[in-house]
Amino acid sequence: MRDSSIARRSLFAGSGAAAARPLWLSSATKKSDIKIGMATGLSDDLLRFLKQLGVEWIATSLRATQGAAVNPDLTRGAVLTSIDGAQGGIGGPPGGLSGPWKEGEVRNVARRVEAAGMRLGNIMMHGFPNVILGTAERDRDIENVQQSIRIAGRLGIPVVEYNFFGLRNVEGLDRRPGRGGATYRGFDDARVKDRTPVPNLGAASDEQMWERLRYFLKAVVPVAVESHVRLALHPNDPPMPSYRGIAQPFATLEQWKRLVNFIPSPANGITLDTGVTAEIGENVVEVIRYFGRKDCINHVHFRNVRTHKPRYNYTETFIDEGQVDMLAAMRAFREVGYSQMIVPDHSPSIAGDAEGYGGWGFALGYIQALLKATS
Repeated sequence: MRDSSIARRSLFAGSGAAAARPLWLSSATKKSDIKIGMATGLSDDLLRFLKQLGVEWIATSLRATQGAAVNPDLTRGAVLTSIDGAQGGIGGPPGGLSGPWKEGEVRNVARRVEAAGMRLGNIMMHGFPNVILGTAERDRDIENVQQSIRIAGRLGIPVVEYNFFGLRNVEGLDRRPGRGGATYRGFDDARVKDRTPVPNLGAASDEQMWERLRYFLKAVVPVAVESHVRLALHPNDPPMPSYRGIAQPFATLEQWKRLVNFIPSPANGITLDTGVTAEIGENVVEVIRYFGRKDCINHVHFRNVRTHKPRYNYTETFIDEGQVDMLAAMRAFREVGYSQMIVPDHSPSIAGDAEGYGGWGFALGYIQALLKATS
């Protein structure tokens, strides 16, 4: 990749004061250098739009492109479609593909982002369903993940993000009227509280899901350390404790702490989602301080919500009108020396905006202003 050496110098370079300790291992001790980013697809029109708004870094997702699909009996019925078309199921997107990335494909994605004047800073990892299901094939999936992490390291991609849920509770999502005719997404547990387990999946307790996650971490975190890659586990969202009999192992603040304290390392970190933090009823600023001082915030989804009943009912608002003090949150990220990407997330839909870019433009402008106000 044309700029991979630059990426390594800027994100992983050692300093004399740190005795050649890589920067990625000591970001909590340096001045914050937050990178404004966007999690997005890679259409030319959208990349051009983002560049015009000052976006510097891109996060995107690669579907696993090698390896056989998992046993369809395990995944039948596990992928459920939400009201806005989002899908969630075993380990990520539909299809149940299980395999490592192709290095050439990742390189081409990075080059496409670079050609638009930005940098690839985060790839979402999918394709390890047998780990989450706890089947006999989980070691094969882990080997694929290890290989993909090494590819990210070789290409200078600093962060690999992932989810860890058996079933995402998309059935509880809805659409709600918002400011001036905008449309917001919301969640209401009353829509799904009587749902029964999915055939062929059964139930899984919190301890079972945590054991599967722990097994995964023991195998992949050392590879991430060796590859100079930070892993970022996104909180379960919606953050229900259980869905159709399957526990959500990363849906509470205590579970987030359990993860980072299990293997203390900047490579074993989280995506700190300010919206999810508020959805579960926690203090966003204090949560930023806790994980930031441990140097394990590896990616940020920066959004606002209005929580009606923590975990069970909330509305995803425009960034300026929810319950989170976003200026205080940005100051907290600066305070702890956070220097990875901040991206907007779950933007409301603006009436009359045919291309669907308006809400993202508003959020990105708001984030730009907060970055300048706290610099």
